[in-house]
Amino acid sequence: MIIEEAKYFPFALKLKTPFQNSLTTFTERKGLILKLTNELGNVGYGECSPLPGFSEESLEEAEMSLKDTLEFLKQTEFENDFSIPSKLSSVKFAVEQAMLSLAFQRDSMYWIRKLGLVNRTIPVNAVLGFDSLENILFKIQEKIELGFDTFKIKVGRENPYDDFELLEAIRNTFGYDIKLRLDANQKWSSDEAIEYLERFKDYIIEFVEEPCEFTCSTFRTVEESHIPIALDESIKSQKVAELYINDCKAEFLVIKPMISGGIFSSLKIIEAAQRVNKKIIISSAFESVVSKSVLVMLASLTNHNFAHGLDTSAFFEGDLCVDIYGINQAKFSFNPSNYPPKFNLPF
Repeated sequence: MIIEEAKYFPFALKLKTPFQNSLTTFTERKGLILKLTNELGNVGYGECSPLPGFSEESLEEAEMSLKDTLEFLKQTEFENDFSIPSKLSSVKFAVEQAMLSLAFQRDSMYWIRKLGLVNRTIPVNAVLGFDSLENILFKIQEKIELGFDTFKIKVGRENPYDDFELLEAIRNTFGYDIKLRLDANQKWSSDEAIEYLERFKDYIIEFVEEPCEFTCSTFRTVEESHIPIALDESIKSQKVAELYINDCKAEFLVIKPMISGGIFSSLKIIEAAQRVNKKIIISSAFESVVSKSVLVMLASLTNHNFAHGLDTSAFFEGDLCVDIYGINQAKFSFNPSNYPPKFNLPF
C-alpha cells in the first residue's frame, strides 16, 4: 500500500456541561483528525486526541510528531505492518486507525479473520462525574430509563464522607439492582485506599479503578482489598500492562487505547490478559465518534460481558459526524461487515 496524500485537521468538541473528577475539569476536547489517501483513491481516517492530565504527551507535542510522521508515511510502502517512528500513543493510534481502515477497504475478509471479528452485542456503562448529590441521583434515574444498569461513579472528593454519603443515597434510592463501579483517579494514598475500600464494600461495588498510584510497593492495596481493583491510568504502554497482568492481582484492566500505546498494542494487551483470565474493559478518553468506532471494535474482542466505558459521546454538544454505533438499551451492536464505518467528515 502506498500513501499518496497525508493531511491532518484540528477539531474541538464542546461538552454540554463541565465534567469533573478528582484530578481535573473538562469543558471541551481538542484533537486532530488524520486523513490518508492511498494509491487506489481510498481514504482512511484516524484520530489523535491526547487526554490532558492523563496522556504523557500534550496535543502540541502530538501535532509536532504527527507532522514528522506524514513525511514518513508518504515515503514508505506498507503491507500489513503499520509501524511508525513515533512513540507517542495518540499518534500511533491515529496512524494505525487510518491505515487499518485502508487495509480493510483493500481486503476486509483477511482482516476480519486475522483479528477474529464476529457479531457482538457490547454492554456499556454510564459515567457520573463530580456533581451535587441531587443531580447525580437524577442522572442515574435518566440513564436507568434508557436501559443502563452499570454506573461508574467518580469518587475522591476532598471529604471522603461525601463519597460515603453519595453511595448510601444511591443504594437507598435505587437498591442493588444496578451495578456500581468507583473511580478515584489515584486520589488516595495506599493506606487511605485500604481504609476507604473497607467502608465501600458494604455498597457491593463491582470494582474500584485506581484507588491510589500503583507501584510494586502498593500492590498490597490490591491484596488487602475486599473489592476487586481495576487499573486504568497506571497503564501507559503495552509493556506496563503486561507487567501488571503478570505481577499484580488486579482482576480488571481498563484500557484507553489512545493512551496505552495505540490499537495494535491494545490487541496484544487483550490477548495477554485473556490468557490468565483477567478482564479488559475498553474505555474512551473522551474522543470523537471517529476514535469511538475503533473502541467498539476492540471491545467486541473481549471474552466477557462486563460493561465497557464507551458512553462519553453523550457528554458532547455535537460530534464530528453521525455515529453509526449509537447506544440502544445501554448496548452497541457490532457487525464486522460494517467495519470500518464511512465517516462523512467536513475535511
